[in-house]
Amino acid sequence: MSNIVADKAPLLPVAVSLIAGMATGFALKVSTPLLPVFVGMVVLAFLLRRHAACQTVAIMGSIALLGMVLAGRQLENTHRYRYDKSVGQYRAIVISELTERPKSMGCDVLLTNDGRKVRCYLQKNERSRQLRPGDGLLLQTSIRPFGQLRQGKFDYSRYMEQHGYAGQCYARDGQWTAQSATLTELPLMEQCKVRFLRLRHRLLMKYRDMGAEDDSYAVLAAMTLGDKSALSRELRDTYSITGASHVLALSGLHLGILYLLFSRLTMRRRFRVCSQALLVAAIWAFVMLTGMPVSMVRSAIMISIFAVFATGYRPNMSVNLLCLAAILILLQNPYALYDVGFQLSFTTVLSILVLMPLFDKNITKEKPRNGLTDKMIRAVKDCLAISVAAQIGAAPLIAFYFGRFSTYFLLTNLIVVPAAYLILYGTLLMLFIPALSPMVIGIVGMLNKALTLIAHLPFASIEGLHPNALQIVLCYLLVAIIYTATRKLRIEN
Repeated sequence: MSNIVADKAPLLPVAVSLIAGMATGFALKVSTPLLPVFVGMVVLAFLLRRHAACQTVAIMGSIALLGMVLAGRQLENTHRYRYDKSVGQYRAIVISELTERPKSMGCDVLLTNDGRKVRCYLQKNERSRQLRPGDGLLLQTSIRPFGQLRQGKFDYSRYMEQHGYAGQCYARDGQWTAQSATLTELPLMEQCKVRFLRLRHRLLMKYRDMGAEDDSYAVLAAMTLGDKSALSRELRDTYSITGASHVLALSGLHLGILYLLFSRLTMRRRFRVCSQALLVAAIWAFVMLTGMPVSMVRSAIMISIFAVFATGYRPNMSVNLLCLAAILILLQNPYALYDVGFQLSFTTVLSILVLMPLFDKNITKEKPRNGLTDKMIRAVKDCLAISVAAQIGAAPLIAFYFGRFSTYFLLTNLIVVPAAYLILYGTLLMLFIPALSPMVIGIVGMLNKALTLIAHLPFASIEGLHPNALQIVLCYLLVAIIYTATRKLRIEN
């Protein structure tokens, strides 16, 4: 690991120091008076420029203090949210797809008078079902804090606060009316988000017009546009048990597939800068279309940085780029540190980047061949290697948050990864050639059936795992020790 830190990932200790500082700041609930201490540490680091080791410690300490300051400010901003005990009148704009619940329809709304994002529940009827992203509402309700719902290690109240929600409200049928909405009342970024959400809604309706329904529609909407509102509990459990949940949560896999397609369509050596700029713009447009989840933002940042390097003919996806993406996301939103998707995304990608070279050495020991069969065998080996590396990084956190380990993850990934390519590429073609829709929907249906069969195999998952935080840290420490020892043995041999 030391070689990676020193030679290939100088930003890794920076990211670790920032994360440690933020975690400490959130745990101790520090306040912003630490800012003068941070400035003092920066000055000390400058004065110690002739003592490299001491200066390094001072720099890392300064970064950790910066993390504590940012965490403290984030806590202060969150605590400024006010809750209304009495009923008031609010003008709002719907900024998400509606989710159907047993007795209500849920959606996210943005209050136009003060910019608060609120989770809103409306009495379920035909009128509330007709609401769409971008519609305006006039609410007669009160904004209340989230309940302390806990499931295992999952804290619902903290989760909602971390995602920028200022509270929740409920309105019966007579307590709300639809009204025309003017997007100019919103900040520019929110205007862009709402416009992309409207486009996404039209695309989702087009899926239904093409014949996608029930589970096929739910998976197609989740895999291609990031809308999980139609996923049933049974379908979520099937994907979770088989270890295929990552294919429903848009992430680096999906952006990587689209990046390969766009790069082949746009890449020209004579117009390299323009083609990369168009590619990055297309990637970020897709991220906006999917609602900007953290995993997609992280992947888009990495691809953007990768594209900048590619213009200089130095493409290199590395741990350093991953750390830079983490730093940028955390500086923008310190609460992302506690987002489960953020944690799983970064540990998975870090594990792949660090461990894949070890697997590649084993794979490349064989004499390379160019036949179709040999290429297919190599592709299967690569898929298995990436699956193992990703599982090593993600398994401890999955056990911590969800109490589960999927035993057939290798078999699952051999199915879902090729299916993801076919579904993403097929969906793009389907939108322009509707005649292809039965084929794409059929692939989604076959994927669902295959995963259902795997989920019903004996010992498909190990349930009831409840490691604590210390055990998770020790688990990752053990992985690092084994990696270091294996790497040293390879160098010596």
